[in-house]
Amino acid sequence: MSVSLLKAIVLVLPLFIPDNRASIVLSNDYDSIFLPVVPGSLPAIENPQNNETFSSVLGDLNIIGTMGLRQISWDGLLPNTAGKYSWCLNSTVDATTAINFIRKAQLSYKPIRVAITYANGSEYLNMLATIDKFTYYADNVHDFHYSIGLKEYRKITTEGSLTS
Repeated sequence: MSVSLLKAIVLVLPLFIPDNRASIVLSNDYDSIFLPVVPGSLPAIENPQNNETFSSVLGDLNIIGTMGLRQISWDGLLPNTAGKYSWCLNSTVDATTAINFIRKAQLSYKPIRVAITYANGSEYLNMLATIDKFTYYADNVHDFHYSIGLKEYRKITTEGSLTS
């Protein structure tokens, strides 16, 4: 294969390989933040279904129930200084800003929106959620490590239907 043909393939190849870099955005009515570090593996989305099993004279029966609330959780890193690491996706958010945003959202008693999207625009997740768990600690270089757990929040509309 000639060098020029190989160069052409290398230049065109990125057009056919999707950009799989993801970002996580947390937002509410008044603000939003891009988390600077996305976990290496995107968090699993739990999709429970509220099925019921009961015993009868015919034996055990399984009744299919309604869909439960989706849940998602992950552990992450928040650099103490914005732009501290060149590999961070967003160099404008530091640990204090992110922690204050999450704590303020918890104290507002309102849901937040969590959106996990790829650079090519496709969505991994986009849902309203409550913050069920948020813990964090500082390490010896003053970066913060955190763990967050979110549960889907469904709004009841005036027509009696649910939205998320």
